[in-house]
Amino acid sequence: MKQEALSLRPSKDIRDALRRDQIVAAARQCVVRHGFHATSMAQIARQVGMSVGQIYRYFPSKEAIIHAIVERIVNRRLEWLAARGKPSDLPMALASRKFDDNPFDADDRALLLEVTAEATRNPEVAETVRNADQRLHAEAVAALRKDHPHLSEQEATARVELLAVLHAGTALREMMEPRAEPALLADLYRDVIGRLLPGNRSDSATRK
Repeated sequence: MKQEALSLRPSKDIRDALRRDQIVAAARQCVVRHGFHATSMAQIARQVGMSVGQIYRYFPSKEAIIHAIVERIVNRRLEWLAARGKPSDLPMALASRKFDDNPFDADDRALLLEVTAEATRNPEVAETVRNADQRLHAEAVAALRKDHPHLSEQEATARVELLAVLHAGTALREMMEPRAEPALLADLYRDVIGRLLPGNRSDSATRK
């Protein structure tokens, strides 16, 4: 029986991966609640129910945990892109500041804002942010060219960059009180996006 129980026990690699996932999940909660600088390794350890020494067995620093958080956010977004994920009405999603039904999305945006702010002071975090942005941008360009094959690499890159600015700006404005009627703002976004992606103009016209 003892041998059978041992054979059913997950391998060390699986146990270590589960531990890392638990630490990252705890760190997410701490950073969302307290911010990057106010979050200590001791707080993360308490949240996950481990000692600080145990945390360091899996991550050598808080920056390494932040790297893992960002990697997981990027991977989720890449999976979303690969599944042809997109809001059914991007202009209204931007105007209403509601991009999808992902329950982690609001926390993801808050975490990325925290990490981006830290990147202005911390070269290690800045490198994580740059690499994440590069991966997301490249996949978004590829997805856009698949939907709009007439666009050159340079044209698709410019359009993705402008869409990224719209998305990032909306995330920054999320904490502010809306200043415009969403329906009116959505019409303006439709005009902008219709210029960027002419093939979408007829689709948006049917929603008016």
